[in-house]
Amino acid sequence: MIQSYLIGYLVNFAKSLKKQALKTTFHFLLFFLVVLFTNCQQNKELPPNSPNFLLILADDLDYSEIGCYGGEIPTPNIDQLAKEGMLFTEFYTPSDDAKTRSMLLTGTSQAQVPSTHQLQAEAVTIAQLLKEVGYRTMMSGKWNLGTEKTDAPIAKGFQHSFALMEETSNHLGSKRYFPAIFRENHNIKEISEDFYTTQYFSRQLLSFFSKGKKKERRKPFFAYLSFTAPHYPLQAPASAIQNFSSQYEEGYRAIYEARVANQLSLGLHTGIDGLNLPDWENLAPELKAVEAKKMEIYAAMVFDMDKHIGRLIDYLKVSKQYDNTVIIFLADGGISEPTSLKKLATIDNSVENMGNPNSMITLGNGWTSLKLGDKGNKAAVAFDNAIKAPLIISSPLLKEQAGNKDKSIRTVGDITPTILKMIGIPHPSESYFEDVLSVEGQPIF
Repeated sequence: MIQSYLIGYLVNFAKSLKKQALKTTFHFLLFFLVVLFTNCQQNKELPPNSPNFLLILADDLDYSEIGCYGGEIPTPNIDQLAKEGMLFTEFYTPSDDAKTRSMLLTGTSQAQVPSTHQLQAEAVTIAQLLKEVGYRTMMSGKWNLGTEKTDAPIAKGFQHSFALMEETSNHLGSKRYFPAIFRENHNIKEISEDFYTTQYFSRQLLSFFSKGKKKERRKPFFAYLSFTAPHYPLQAPASAIQNFSSQYEEGYRAIYEARVANQLSLGLHTGIDGLNLPDWENLAPELKAVEAKKMEIYAAMVFDMDKHIGRLIDYLKVSKQYDNTVIIFLADGGISEPTSLKKLATIDNSVENMGNPNSMITLGNGWTSLKLGDKGNKAAVAFDNAIKAPLIISSPLLKEQAGNKDKSIRTVGDITPTILKMIGIPHPSESYFEDVLSVEGQPIF
């Protein structure tokens, strides 16, 4: 980045020197620097069989809700990743959605502009660094790091992207009850009536794998899949919701106790007891029906996300890329809930219509009180309002780690330095000449 600028500066400085001896000495120094920088650049070349990386981020998913962390929602594909890889029990993210994403992609808590969610000019993303050394870079899903064209993923190192630029959007249909811009690379993309976020984001990422010439497709890849599930509003296909019919009629306490029992059996007990849960028995029957339906939709969103993760894994196996791929699954917390959503004449929040494109439902205080992530070890991390979240790292390349539980305190800022270390690439902040934000996270391996 800085090499050409520095060399140009030295050339101009050499021309300004008046004495021939000084000019000769300086030209020799300049030649030496050119050779040095060239060698440095050559050292950035990737070794053969450099690993692929698939980074999957769930949106507002609590760690206590998925199967491998003791949750009752069936997530067989995520659970299999945990079985074949490492499951982290003390992993934390900021409570702020955009800050989590900025730390994830840069390794520093200073990357985000708080007022706009944009990335600082001095922040370098992992996609930029990997693209520079020859990786294919692609992303699909929620971005939430600035809404302008200059903020788009393609301007931050991703060669192919389909991105929801804002924090929130409908999951179903083309009607926008929230302001939402979708960009395919630089261009604004119109979505169809049958749009479904989880399905579309996954399909777009799959399509990116076949982009480019054969030589390009042989390069290692860095793929970032950023789901909006199970972020509000609660919406999912009716067929998915039906899988969970009547499964939450016992109420908050029964689900909470089942989760704790499962965590104890898995050796993941949080040490959190006596939650002040709402009294299910005192709710009116019609309110119980509403509350149970909310959780049915939420579970369907998580279940569908897991299903599409499975399809990505199947693709990697069929295309013979799985054995050289590191899959990192995490979530950005799972606590954020608005006090209310839009109440428009076209909104129908009846029990029968909940989950459809024209319903605007949040999980509500009852079910969010079961989320254990906001009750974690906040003092143990370097940023405010820390949320405990799931993290799984899985790969045939890490066979020696298979089935391990990592109980060390980790943060979302550790992901970027971990990837760099696995490839053997230094961060540019380690160079005296690079004016970029330093990495704060630590490599996990």
